[in-house]
Amino acid sequence: MEKIVEMGIPSLKKIFFWICLILVLFLARAFLIQPFKTFGPSMEPTISDNKVIFVNKIIYKFRKPERGEIIVFRTSDKPYVYFIKRVIGKECERVEIINGDVIINGKKLVEPYVINKNDNWNMPEIKIKKGYIFVIGDNRGMDISQHLLVDVSIKNVIGKVIWVK
Repeated sequence: MEKIVEMGIPSLKKIFFWICLILVLFLARAFLIQPFKTFGPSMEPTISDNKVIFVNKIIYKFRKPERGEIIVFRTSDKPYVYFIKRVIGKECERVEIINGDVIINGKKLVEPYVINKNDNWNMPEIKIKKGYIFVIGDNRGMDISQHLLVDVSIKNVIGKVIWVK
């Protein structure tokens, strides 16, 4: 005697489950956590080139970035370009670099994450505007001309790096 196997349409429960799962993943990606891939050596040795990082996108909806946090931010103009850097200075602070040392409001910043300091790094004092932060990569052994030394609008910060793979 032959068995007949019914090849029917998946149950509505399965369809509903998959729709809900896709919706949850979409919402998580849009509002909570986003992956990025790193390019370049500016954050070494903390984060190497060609790594995948995950960014908490919601944290800065409740507070501003803090000094020492690693963030992802975008440029102001489209097409957007994304960068990963460490927050060094906060709004309304004065920042300068003298012989490789970062000076915030006249005091040397202790940076245990900087392994290779370049004594040739110098930058005149700037005052960070309200609503902005100042960021630098961790790889200070590179020539200063190869680094992006900018103040970034807090509006352009995507989120805080929470995991590196």
